[in-house]
Amino acid sequence: MRKIVFLVFLTLLYSCKKEVKNPYFTSDEIYDKVLESTDIIHKEISKTDRLFYVLNRYDTLIIMSVKYENVIKPTFMIKKEGTFYTKCCKIIITEPYRPVFQIIKRTNKLKQNDVATYLDMYDGNEYQKGVMYKIKDLNHLELIAKGDLRKYFYPIKEYELIPPPPPKEYLGKPYNNKR
Repeated sequence: MRKIVFLVFLTLLYSCKKEVKNPYFTSDEIYDKVLESTDIIHKEISKTDRLFYVLNRYDTLIIMSVKYENVIKPTFMIKKEGTFYTKCCKIIITEPYRPVFQIIKRTNKLKQNDVATYLDMYDGNEYQKGVMYKIKDLNHLELIAKGDLRKYFYPIKEYELIPPPPPKEYLGKPYNNKR
């Protein structure tokens, strides 16, 4: 009889386990902030953007909006983890850079290889805009900035790309830069 009661008690506890409503992030608070940020951006910053990037750098969560994929510097130079869709928009999650907190689930339901390039359609008017949060812990995020985020994206010397050396052969002929 004790075994039956114990078994029923365990199944009751298992069925009462908190259900996570998002399959992408480790915290429901982060998922809610991402969706809330897309609404803030639509209402206050840019009504036309339907594409959002989620960046995580150290203890900072950044949600940026753009019109086209991979056209501004922070978006085309970073590896993408995957994408997911909401009613109104496409959200691309990027690879975290030295994260303090693990915000992406290890086994998530992100769609892979769903990022395209629209450089031929780019008009040159895009800049870094969106919402930025400081992650206190996985359930507490503090708003740092919203709107124009250009002052937070400045060139860092260690990330500058070094040009490749000249080719040894140039169009089938030995390359000689001495004349």
